[in-house]
Amino acid sequence: MAENEPEDKDEAPAPEEEKKDEVTRRNLKESFVILLSYLKKYKRETLMLSGLGVVSAIGNGAIPYITGKFFDAIISPGEVSVFGVLLQLYVFLLILWAVIQIITYLVDWQINIKSENFSNAVWVDYWSKGIAHLLMLPMSFHKEKKIGEIGEKINRAAFSLETIVGRIVIDLAPQFLSIIIALGIGFYINAWLSLVLVVGILTYSFILFRSVKPIADIQREYQTHLFKAFGDSYDLVGNAHAIKQATAEVYEGERLGGILKGPVLSLWSKMNKIWSNLTLAQRIIILAAQLTIFVVSVALITRGQMTIGELLAFNAYATMVFGPFVVVGRNWQTIQNGVIQLEESEAVLQVPPEPYHPSGQPEKTPLFGNIVFDHVSFFYDEKKPVLQDINFEVKAGEVVALVGESGVGKSTLIELLSGYHFPKTGKVLIDGKPIETIDLISLRSQIGVVPQEVVLFNDTILHNVRYGTFSATDEEVRDVARKAHAFDFIEKFPNKWKQLVGERGVKLSVGQKQRIAIARAILRNPKILILDEPTSALDAGSEKIITESLENLMRGKTTFIIAHRLSTVRKANKILVFKEGKIIETGTHQELLKIEGGEYRRLYELQIGLHD
Repeated sequence: MAENEPEDKDEAPAPEEEKKDEVTRRNLKESFVILLSYLKKYKRETLMLSGLGVVSAIGNGAIPYITGKFFDAIISPGEVSVFGVLLQLYVFLLILWAVIQIITYLVDWQINIKSENFSNAVWVDYWSKGIAHLLMLPMSFHKEKKIGEIGEKINRAAFSLETIVGRIVIDLAPQFLSIIIALGIGFYINAWLSLVLVVGILTYSFILFRSVKPIADIQREYQTHLFKAFGDSYDLVGNAHAIKQATAEVYEGERLGGILKGPVLSLWSKMNKIWSNLTLAQRIIILAAQLTIFVVSVALITRGQMTIGELLAFNAYATMVFGPFVVVGRNWQTIQNGVIQLEESEAVLQVPPEPYHPSGQPEKTPLFGNIVFDHVSFFYDEKKPVLQDINFEVKAGEVVALVGESGVGKSTLIELLSGYHFPKTGKVLIDGKPIETIDLISLRSQIGVVPQEVVLFNDTILHNVRYGTFSATDEEVRDVARKAHAFDFIEKFPNKWKQLVGERGVKLSVGQKQRIAIARAILRNPKILILDEPTSALDAGSEKIITESLENLMRGKTTFIIAHRLSTVRKANKILVFKEGKIIETGTHQELLKIEGGEYRRLYELQIGLHD
């Protein structure tokens, strides 16, 4: 409902509002289930904190009553026998007060330590599992979504879960138990004054839930814009080089600032106004309750129906009763925000992972490298087919080149071979087995890739060469580096094998990164090798070195070469020429050059300069 829009109480809720209420209730239920699952998972910690919370609640609940009796004992002295020793009543109460306070302080100290450890364990658990789940999702998900935005959703949901578990559930639970104790003792002291507290609590609770109801939609819209801003900011940082090259720093800064200062700040202001109004209402209700208690107490004390000590105790219980509700009101935004963030995150975490382990199939399937594409078609959108009726066979150890202009389906075919996608029609067979039936971990572990743009982690050279073959020894890594002609330049670095390569390998040249990728592929010793334009961005000297390394790597392996530079595919056993998602020509280099008006011949002649 808009901020200034009048509310017609006589009208039944609109279907849209009923639907939103249902969604909100479902989200709260789902978030509670998530919360409960972590409380069950950390059962030992939950039970220990619950036990300590009960002790804390009893201790804190007893303190005001003892304090009141202490002041009454000063005004009306008395004596009490403790283990045969006669003490003034106020002395005994003072000792009892101090002992209970010390015990409560020690218990609360332990609760604080254990709850912080518990909530942080929940945060780390949720965050790490969330990121791990992202890695298990299919490539189609990663291509469609902004991973920076998705990652931020999981990150913020993890922090929200930590806050709800630690600061609200664990911290507030003993306080709500204290409310029961406080009301019980309060009714024992004076039932009418306790009813004033109950009325105040019910009034505040009604206003709280009435006020926060419209915030859910605002909060959800706010989160949508905020996550978009996070996604954009990650993209900007990740493309810093391109932005600097385009001198677009100021433009991008202003654009991001516009998103944050526009809808994000505007929606936050709306929410802030509602919370400020709620805070004012909360203070007025507490003031009214306390004022009523003091006025009635004066009459009761003057009539001798209440002592000063009981008034002090009751006032402390009033504070104890309202305290947790004030905290809930102050943290309701955190709770609601956390529910929405968990909702956003869980929508991602419910996306099914890749079918890594087909039912009933062995997890380790040795490959020989015989590959058949049997009338394979693939599309993301039925109206725009990417591959159409692809039909060919490759024997183990053969070299196949995929040729054609950009966007004709070559990379998609390779993704089908790696099991990142599966055919819409037809079959991809490896050693006679449909690819859907082969364990994906086993399949991909036997495929080596040397990409056009090598992706390296901001870690040591040793780690980057060993990546994917983590059990390899240092000597094995050095051996493959020699075969990839990478050993000499690595040894020249100040930190040698411990040299950090920078973000995405920015500290290495293109040729050096290619040789690291080749060394990694050699170490993997794959049955199937994929070379994606591995020499396209190299100078003549680097190309000669890397070509030698690649020839050594390709021996005995079924190899697929994606190439635009046709000089690199002359030795292929078979060349597949693609156009508009179809294979239009197949043959060796010499065979394809003999086709009059052929696509391969046209491309070749364009590269050697026979055509403008």
